[in-house]
Amino acid sequence: MSEILRRLSGRTGRSARSDKGRVTSSNGAEALSRLLTRSDRAPSRKPGIGKRVILISAGIICVGIIVRIGYHLLGEATPTTDKAVVEGNTYPVSSRIDGTIAAVLVSNRQYVQAGDLLAEIDKRDLEAKLVAARTDLVQTKTMLPEIERQLSKAQAELETAGSRMFHRDKELTEAISDYQYISKIRTKKGVSPLLFSRAKKEYESALSEYLRAKMTLVSAGDRVREVQALRDTNVSKMRTAETTVQQTETQLSLTKIYAPANGHVVFEKPIFAHHLSASEPFLKLVGDDPWVVAKFNENQLKHIKLGQRVTIRIEAIKQRTFHGEVVNIAPVARGSAGGMALLLSLFAFIDPPQTVPVTIAFDSESVLGMAEQIDTGLNTVVEIDAR
Repeated sequence: MSEILRRLSGRTGRSARSDKGRVTSSNGAEALSRLLTRSDRAPSRKPGIGKRVILISAGIICVGIIVRIGYHLLGEATPTTDKAVVEGNTYPVSSRIDGTIAAVLVSNRQYVQAGDLLAEIDKRDLEAKLVAARTDLVQTKTMLPEIERQLSKAQAELETAGSRMFHRDKELTEAISDYQYISKIRTKKGVSPLLFSRAKKEYESALSEYLRAKMTLVSAGDRVREVQALRDTNVSKMRTAETTVQQTETQLSLTKIYAPANGHVVFEKPIFAHHLSASEPFLKLVGDDPWVVAKFNENQLKHIKLGQRVTIRIEAIKQRTFHGEVVNIAPVARGSAGGMALLLSLFAFIDPPQTVPVTIAFDSESVLGMAEQIDTGLNTVVEIDAR
């Protein structure tokens, strides 16, 4: 590039000197004649200024084009970027039930393994609820046999009342028939008053027994329905108590909160004596396998390959330099306006707004003893060894 600039400067100097030579090599008379002739036609102006402006402008444009082409074609020998952040698997930890945190068994930034106990929900209310539900369950189960016995007795009494009612109804029907017959023939055939009186008494007695049997039947039916309702209520209470016992036992088992994965604990807010709703996160686990996503300009990609060694500097951790390797290079998106964007960038000195994510994995030895300090979202600077 310096050679090109020297050539352009040389050409500009020679052009200026040749112009001066042509002006000074003319004899004085001819020059005076031309000047006098020109002065008659137009006002005088300083010679060579327009040509110099054109040459200088052309030189600037050429230099800009050469620099831009070199930038896009050659790129950087050692790809470096500060547009990089730490990423990783983050696991929000929440309670599966509503409640108040009673104990936290881990500290901030502590490393835990999957299945480790992290915290416990206050279970006193649940234990009291379980005791009450079990008491109701025992009572309803104890009462059920007695209620069944009462129902069986009431049903037997109803059956007896129904049978008695059937006989009383039959007797009443016969008594009515006899009484009506004697009443009809009484005046025609001279039925004795004693016979008529006896038929009337039998009818009245049958009617009375019938009404008494009917009341007994109704009462027995009411009793059966009453005991059935009592049994249904008791069975319903028993089933409710059974459901409450099962649900409360399940909730009690969920008062212990365990780590869903390996990682280090990060508290996002004060949690002691804090009431939680189900599924409300109260801390998170940052996995122990972080990585870096770095964004490089497209022209840098020709120097980046899978498996290349990388130096990683995390801005928040000044005391350690980390190492890793390139494990993934995102494909370059090719839009229809890519060539036009490049062409415009050559003249307008504007880079095409395209960057490509490159994923970098930490060396396991590099993060020993520092995993709990490497959190997602930390800004980093990465330098890829492209040699």
